[in-house]
Amino acid sequence: MDDLTLYLEATKFIDCEHKSVQRLSAELAAGLSNDRDKAVKLFYFVRDEIRYNMYSFSSDVETFRSSYVLKKGEGWCVQKAVLLAALCRAAGIPCGLVIASIRNHKSPPEAVKMMGTNVFFPHAFNRIYLNGRWIKATAAFDREVCERMAAPAVEFDGVNDAILPDKDLNGSPYIEYVEEYGYFSDLPWQMILEKSKAVYGKQWEVMFAST
Repeated sequence: MDDLTLYLEATKFIDCEHKSVQRLSAELAAGLSNDRDKAVKLFYFVRDEIRYNMYSFSSDVETFRSSYVLKKGEGWCVQKAVLLAALCRAAGIPCGLVIASIRNHKSPPEAVKMMGTNVFFPHAFNRIYLNGRWIKATAAFDREVCERMAAPAVEFDGVNDAILPDKDLNGSPYIEYVEEYGYFSDLPWQMILEKSKAVYGKQWEVMFAST
């Protein structure tokens, strides 16, 4: 069994005690009487109000703190998952991270060229504890990005898992979950560095050198 207190505490990256995170979480949750409704409201804020930008990747650990992502107003999947975890914790809702690798069949050609593959690692999304069980939620791609890609936006109701779909709106292959690497109460930075090097090989150094 998970120790839920681990998923409520402030951590190095999930700085849910930061004033800006606390203030926004309280504003978004105001007037809502249960955790499910609060989590849904927080999810949609992160999904659509924090613009998805895959090129915001940086090797600077400071850019992965939830307060930084909130101030920046944009981020890629890992940054957005860290922010959603912080907002949930600030609202008293246990929330953690899932680290995975995915294959994106609709990856921009320039991204595939840069990485040498259409497999993305790390991909991060959230597990939110609601009504006695963990529910998966992926707030990575905002609605505008989904419309450009002709892909369904992930919808979250606080009851069912909400992950990236395997087909786009035309029925073509979209997202393939390749592997999950575990559940985490904070961003496992060292594991991410080591695994990224194993996944991307020499290209790893090029990617990090460009940030």
